Formats: sequence, structure tokens, C-alpha cells
Amino acid sequence: MTIHDGSSASGRSTTPAVTPATAAATVARPPLWRSPRLLLGLALVAGAVVLGGWAVDRAASGQDVLVATGEPTPGQRLESEDVAVTRMGWDGDPGLYLTQLPEDAVVVSSVGVGELLPASAVGLAVDVEGRPMAVPLPVGVRAASGQVVDLWVVTGGSQSLGDEAQAERLAADVVVLGIEKDPGPFRSGSGTIVRLLVPEDVVDRVLEAQVAGDELTVVERVGG
Repeated sequence: MTIHDGSSASGRSTTPAVTPATAAATVARPPLWRSPRLLLGLALVAGAVVLGGWAVDRAASGQDVLVATGEPTPGQRLESEDVAVTRMGWDGDPGLYLTQLPEDAVVVSSVGVGELLPASAVGLAVDVEGRPMAVPLPVGVRAASGQVVDLWVVTGGSQSLGDEAQAERLAADVVVLGIEKDPGPFRSGSGTIVRLLVPEDVVDRVLEAQVAGDELTVVERVGG
């Protein structure tokens, strides 16, 4: 019977030798649960869970507010299709934005599309400061609902009478309510009229200019 003692035929042992460097590396390796990468990953996961829970609680504790689905202009009556409901969580004044549409609500100041509807921007028809009036839109002048322009009148300028033209600004920062096709009476060179919210104190001047055949025009404002 042959007895094997773990040595090779040459008399050398086949067991790998353990060097001091290998032993030191084995001893220095930290346990898995103490790995910095593992601890960092756990911290990130825990933070995400806490943040997600806070966001859910925040949304649940918010309130429903109204946002404009279009660009309502002063004097426009608001209907249910002009607004949408969104939930907002914040710690400000709960009465700053509308949570429901009042009866016979009318816009008293311009609101952009998608903006929250401030309570101060909505009132009744009597709260609107101004009268809607139509003025020819000059060629080359760009205007859109919600913008502000200056309203001017040009008098004189008749070559047959020999008088010089004089320009006068009737009102500044006039809100544009809308742009429409000229039906004919205004004889607009651009074929377009602009509907403005004219201040009450110059309504009579605008009417006088229209009767006298004076030229009413609008001038764009930078950033308007």
C-alpha cells in the first residue's frame, strides 16, 4: 500500500507558500459592511426615500389654485374654459391666488398663459379702468394681446391747407386687448386694427380725433 504524504516526487510540497505580503493584504481587508462605497450608497438611498416622502407630504398638504390657459386681457370675462386647476404646496398667503372662479369674474390686469391667477388680477366689470376702443394698426408695428403701447394722434398735415402735422401722445402704457381684421371703416393701411383699453380721461379725445378724421396710431414700447 502506498502512502502519500503531500509531497511531489521530487520531494517538494505542492501547498502554495503564504508570503508576508499576502497575509498582510488578507488581514487588512475590511468587512463588507464597513466599505465606504456601501455606506455611501445606503446614505443616498435613505436620502432619496426621505426626500420623496417629503415631496409627497408637501403635495398632499397643498391647495388647488387656478392657472390661466390663455392670455386673458383686462376687460375680458373669465369662463371655466379659460382656467385650469393645479395643486401647489407653499407657505405663503393662501388668499394670494384664486382657488375658484368668482361669478361674473372679469380680468382687471394682464395675466400670461400658464401663470397662476392672482386674486388681485380678477374683479368685476366696474373694476376695469378704461374703455375698449379700436385704433388702426400702422404698417410695420407689431402688437399682441397683453402688450403695452403708446397711443398718439396726428393732426394737420394737409398740403392743400399748408398746415404742418403735429403729433401728440394721448396716453402711455395702454394695454392691447387684441388684434382684429379691419372691417373697412378704419381704413387701416395694414388691414388690421388694434383693440386697446383706453384710459377714461382720454376717451373723449379719441372720439374727437375719429370724428375729425385725425390719424390715431400706436407706438411700440421697448419691452412692452
